Amino acid sequence: MEILKDKVLAKYLFERYASNPRDWKFIISKSSFDDGFFDATVSNREEVWQLKIDSIYKPIPTVLGTKVDVDSMKFDKRLGYSTIPFGYRIFDPPVIMNLLDKLTQDHHSINDTITNRTAVNSILSSLETVKPVTGKNYVYGPLVYTENNLVGIDATQKQVSKKLGLQLRDNLRTKYSGYG
Repeated sequence: MEILKDKVLAKYLFERYASNPRDWKFIISKSSFDDGFFDATVSNREEVWQLKIDSIYKPIPTVLGTKVDVDSMKFDKRLGYSTIPFGYRIFDPPVIMNLLDKLTQDHHSINDTITNRTAVNSILSSLETVKPVTGKNYVYGPLVYTENNLVGIDATQKQVSKKLGLQLRDNLRTKYSGYG
């Protein structure tokens, strides 16, 4: 099992995304172990990656990841096809204005949060995911955050999560001598 770290992992996954920006999913959840980290699953129709993230609360977290042998189609079925794909979307001024108009029109609704989420989801799902290029405006996401991993974790994935957690803890101890 090859474990990629931080920039190397980000570059590899971005290159994979850029070669085919369709049907990506990105799910983050609390770790299935009480290791204080976060688990993430990044997938498309061809592959599934399991990540371990030290924190979702800092701008540049420490991340480790490895490709896992999981059928991406089964993964998609468990997650649900209605989930909005992850990726970069062109976010031009007319799209922004449309979103703001929808949000202000529905502002006085009793169910503001649900209505706002529906408006954002409607606009995001109508925009195609694309490979980003310099000079354009994009919105990035959505990342799905859940309390528990939506896709379910089998015994192999639990072992991978545990191994990534131990490796991440070792890396943090090496980087920060006072880390517990």
